[in-house]
Amino acid sequence: MRNNGTDEELESVDEVSEDELYTELDDDRRAELDDMVGLKVVGLELWEESIGDEEEGETVVSEERAFFDCDLYLEDNLALELYVASAYPDPKSDEPVTGMDAIYEAVGKLADEKMELMDFDQADDEGGLYVAFGAADEVKLVLVASAWMISEWEEEEEGAGDEEAA
Repeated sequence: MRNNGTDEELESVDEVSEDELYTELDDDRRAELDDMVGLKVVGLELWEESIGDEEEGETVVSEERAFFDCDLYLEDNLALELYVASAYPDPKSDEPVTGMDAIYEAVGKLADEKMELMDFDQADDEGGLYVAFGAADEVKLVLVASAWMISEWEEEEEGAGDEEAA
């Protein structure tokens, strides 16, 4: 796992089972995402492995990785969890970013530049989610995920877990 964003520690979201993941954009999911449009990314966690790796059946080499899982921490303490996602630095590109280092650099800009969720749609006829991020009405990064979840996150309290010296 890699963490990116502000200096504040973010309490990660709970583990999720694949049964709880959204794969189609229905009216309820649209309403949830509509409420998130305009929110800025304040932090993220990017996972070294993806739940999609299980389907591949073989180890994915870091330099060849195209799919990843991540948790995007947005303002208003909302998190957009993306699974089997790919990143496109140009909305018109057909080729996703490949290699874990390149993915981390591209996706890390979401928090570093405090990009906002600008738009979303169903990825294709089979489902999934297309989300566009940017600033000043310019899309700077598109993420496409096979599955997603929306959750809440809390900032860790300072000194949480620290034991007081006697």
